[in-house]
Amino acid sequence: MTKIKEFRTLESSILILQQEAKAKALTISEILGVLSGKGRPLVLILLSLPFCQPVQIPGLSIPFGLAIALIGLRLVFGKHVWLPKKILSTSVSAHTIKKITDKTLSLVRKIKPWIHSRLVWMCRSSFMEKGNGFIIFILGIFLSLPLPIPLSNLTAAWSICLIALGILEDDGVFVLIGYLVSLLTIAFFLLMGLTAKNIF
Repeated sequence: MTKIKEFRTLESSILILQQEAKAKALTISEILGVLSGKGRPLVLILLSLPFCQPVQIPGLSIPFGLAIALIGLRLVFGKHVWLPKKILSTSVSAHTIKKITDKTLSLVRKIKPWIHSRLVWMCRSSFMEKGNGFIIFILGIFLSLPLPIPLSNLTAAWSICLIALGILEDDGVFVLIGYLVSLLTIAFFLLMGLTAKNIF
């Protein structure tokens, strides 16, 4: 596998991942290695994007959600957080990676005119880095819950994706929108918890 240290653009990072996955499946460990030059926000986008649509790819929510949660902890503590071998060794097919990266490229190209550097303190200040990491951790846990409820992952995934895009492009407005969507996620899961409590 090609060792990539640094990418010039977000699009080039995604295209390199597509190239690596052209002929074979990749593990989450290998995906993280390919994307290491662009950092954690891009990894968060790619891990959350499969759940940003009504029809989702089955079997990925637990490993992807837990990986997102642990990356969130990494943002909170600013150091290496161990990822379990079981998550790192989860294999993602070449077809699935192609599907995810195609959708990521489409999203990036659509939002390009709208995303730019503003409210940078929401992305780079020490306090907000920890806050962003904590909310990503919570959302990752929500995403990993194996709930047989249609669309239960949708708002959590979009929250993660928006916050990660904002961090990646130093756009605090996108981070703020991600926080607003995360409130819907938290309200949704609280409502489910209260409903389940009343039933049982």
